[in-house]
Amino acid sequence: MTMNNPLDASAADLFRDVLCRYGVNDPEILEQLSQVLELRDYARDQHIIRAGETPTHFFVILNGLVRYYYASPEGKDWNKAFFHEGELVGSLSAYLKQQPCNYNIEVLEPSRLVAVPLQIFARQRSLQMQGMLDKVTREIMLRNEAREALLLTCNSEERYRWLQLNESWLLARVPQYQLASYLSMDAVSFSRIKRKLGG
Repeated sequence: MTMNNPLDASAADLFRDVLCRYGVNDPEILEQLSQVLELRDYARDQHIIRAGETPTHFFVILNGLVRYYYASPEGKDWNKAFFHEGELVGSLSAYLKQQPCNYNIEVLEPSRLVAVPLQIFARQRSLQMQGMLDKVTREIMLRNEAREALLLTCNSEERYRWLQLNESWLLARVPQYQLASYLSMDAVSFSRIKRKLGG
């Protein structure tokens, strides 16, 4: 990982756009954030956070691809979520519980992220920052609920069709074995369904 600072104009614009989407647009708050952020470049397969670590930052993806995954002691991975440009990543649950993260966050392709210290939520108690925390929490809850329903109530073909409809960008950027794990099926079944349904 390499660190750079400050953001160039296009990176700064994307960073502001993401925060604005979460209701943070006060120029004073944005200026305070700009003073503490770091621009970080990650190589493919590099970890942002490992399970067992206590997160110190949240991140905005400027470019690249990130996955959340659980790993068993035997080395088997289960993919939890994928994120791309313009999205926030980090372990909100670890921050809220003040505990180590229980999953890994890794980049799948060379990626550039903006890192913002989580302390900002404690130091900056504005309504906008608290509103951002609330919106992110709600977003995660709804996404996790939808994913739980998908995995518990849908068969393999239905899960693949859901991927085509809702997260089709993954098909072009994520290896098949990673997507198979994400949809809770083995790689052979995933490949067969992909051939059958197209994609």
